[in-house]
Amino acid sequence: MTLVLESVGGRRARRLFRSLPKLLHRGHPAFIPPIRASVSAVLDRRRNPFWRHAEGAEWVVRRAGRPVGRIGACHDRDLEARVPGCGVVGFFDCADDAEAASSLFAAAEEWLLARGLRKARGPLNYSIHDTAGLLVEGFDTPPVVDTTWNPAYQVAMWERSGYAGVQDLLGVAGRLDDEGFGRTRAFAALARRKNVTVRPIDPRRFLDDVERIRRVYNAAWDSNWGHVPVGPEEFAFKAKDLKAILDPDLVRVAELEGEAVGFLLSLPDLNVVARRCGGRLFPLGWLHFLRARKTVRRARCVALGVVPDRRMRGLEALLLADSFSRIRERYEWCEASWVLEHNAALLNGLGHYGLHPYKRWRLYEKDLAEGGRG
Repeated sequence: MTLVLESVGGRRARRLFRSLPKLLHRGHPAFIPPIRASVSAVLDRRRNPFWRHAEGAEWVVRRAGRPVGRIGACHDRDLEARVPGCGVVGFFDCADDAEAASSLFAAAEEWLLARGLRKARGPLNYSIHDTAGLLVEGFDTPPVVDTTWNPAYQVAMWERSGYAGVQDLLGVAGRLDDEGFGRTRAFAALARRKNVTVRPIDPRRFLDDVERIRRVYNAAWDSNWGHVPVGPEEFAFKAKDLKAILDPDLVRVAELEGEAVGFLLSLPDLNVVARRCGGRLFPLGWLHFLRARKTVRRARCVALGVVPDRRMRGLEALLLADSFSRIRERYEWCEASWVLEHNAALLNGLGHYGLHPYKRWRLYEKDLAEGGRG
């Protein structure tokens, strides 16, 4: 049966591109459809400030008229400034069809090569600050909010296409217990003696606090693998996309003499709502969202950052203890993700709270000139 590769252009094609994961995987018990509005926001060339420093293209492949896969390619000039010659492959999803997968990777790689890019990194949708990574362990459990899920056979698709793993990201999870709070009490007390205060994000000054967090985020993550600094408008755009699902009390800002020096962002796991509404908030999905948000009993700890000159002084412990105490009051279970696999200090600290690795995502690279890893 013939394969047909189609470039995504018009409204109908974009709608198919967004909905294709649901068409492929809705029968799998672990699958939860991504919120389509969030996917649309990432791909919105007009509104999303990301596209001021990037360009991209998407494709869908059909077999005998039926859509069986999708992929995107992106040239992010900010990423290329950090990693010369590097482009991005993302939004990959495919039925268990090796020929279809091969045609999708070929289309994305040819597009990158035509723009002078010599290396492909992925999966990124389309940056490290959005959903990223291919699930390689933990296929039987559903994803939490803003994390990826894929069937196990897709690992071989990436690797057969010449991609080699370059960074693993872990999801650690469990029910919070008392041990961590006792172990970190001394460090937290030390931070308090140094006049550090921790407060929630202020909804009345939302964008001001978002900018404070952005500066900490860029400074704290600058040396982390894959980090690309985020500008004010792009960060604010992402924050506005999350604002509707935020629990303000779970966004903690650490300050020293009025200056933000650390933060910890956690979110309610509203993927249970996404499952109920099929990933569509409009026109009736908002009813599920509004009814369910107060009954959600799972949370995701998304990001912890402390400015470099304040690290290892008890701030990390203070933020964890402060945030987890609030999570434990209203949520029964928590996932922290993603954690770089070599971050032994954070993994050890999370283990004291009863959170242990249970999922693994992998980021890949391919040398496009050689057909293998660079």
